[in-house]
Amino acid sequence: MGSAGTVRMATVVLCLLVGSSACSRQRSFVRRDDQPLASIPGESPVVPETASLASMGQEAKCKIWTDCENFYRWDIARDLLLGVGAASLLANTSMDQDFRDWYQDDVKSPDTDHFADAWKTFGEGQIFIPAFAGLALVGGLCDHTACGGVVGEFGSRTTRAYLVGAPPMLFMQYALGGSRPEETKYQSRWRPFEDNNGVSGHAFVGAVPFISAAKMAENPWLKGGLYACSTLTAWSRIDHDKHYLSQAVLGWWMAYLASSAVDKTEHDYEHLTLAPVTTPEMVGIGLLYER
Repeated sequence: MGSAGTVRMATVVLCLLVGSSACSRQRSFVRRDDQPLASIPGESPVVPETASLASMGQEAKCKIWTDCENFYRWDIARDLLLGVGAASLLANTSMDQDFRDWYQDDVKSPDTDHFADAWKTFGEGQIFIPAFAGLALVGGLCDHTACGGVVGEFGSRTTRAYLVGAPPMLFMQYALGGSRPEETKYQSRWRPFEDNNGVSGHAFVGAVPFISAAKMAENPWLKGGLYACSTLTAWSRIDHDKHYLSQAVLGWWMAYLASSAVDKTEHDYEHLTLAPVTTPEMVGIGLLYER
C-alpha cells in the first residue's frame, strides 16, 4: 500500500471512529418502531424488532424537507453573503496571490506535502458521499443498539448536509468564476461563469463529516478538535497549490452552513416522535409532539 496509503487508511478509520462512537449527543428524532402498534381491540399488539426501510424512508424524507427549509432561510442567506463578501476581499485584491506566494515559498515542505496528501483524501466525494449514505443505512437498521443509533445519526447528518449543501456549492463554483493558482492570468479574481473553481469542492466535502460530528459532541475538547480537523482538507488544497485561500475558506464555510441547517433540523425534531398506527379503517404513521 505504501506509506502514503497507510496514512490515508489510518486517517479514514480514525475519522469514522471519532465521528461515530465518540459523539455523545442523544438522538433527537426517534422512530418508535420499538413501541407496540395500535391495533384492533381484542387483538395482541405487534412489536417490530428492528426499524423498517419504510419508516426509515419516511423519516429521511421529513428530515431532508426540513433541512432544505432551514438552509434556504434568511439567516443562512445572510451568513452566506457575509462569507462571500469576506472571500471577495481576498479574491479580488492581491491578498490571495500574496498569501499563496508566501505559503508556497516559506511554509510548504515535503513534510507538509505528505500530511496534506492524507487529508486531501477526505475531499473525494465519489468515495465519501456513498460511504456516509451507506453508514446512515446500516446504522438506521441497527438503531435498536446504542452504537447503531449513533452511527446512524452521524451518517444521516453527514449525508443530508451533502444533499442540502452540494447544489448551492456547485452553483457558486461557476457563479464566482475563480481560477486555480497559475491556471489563468486572472488568478483568483472573479469572472462570473468564466471558470468553475470559485469554491473548493474538496474543502466542502472534507469538512462536512467533522463539522457534523462536532455538532453531535458534547465534550468541548472533542468538539474543538473535530472543528479543527474540519479545516485540514481545505488547508491541503492550499498546500498542494490547487486553490487559493478564498476558495478553500468559502468551501469550508458552505460546509458549516449546510451542517448547521441539518443540526437545526435535529433540534426542531427534538420533541417529535414517529409512530406507526393501524386501525380498522387505515394504516399509517402518526406524529406526536411532546412539549
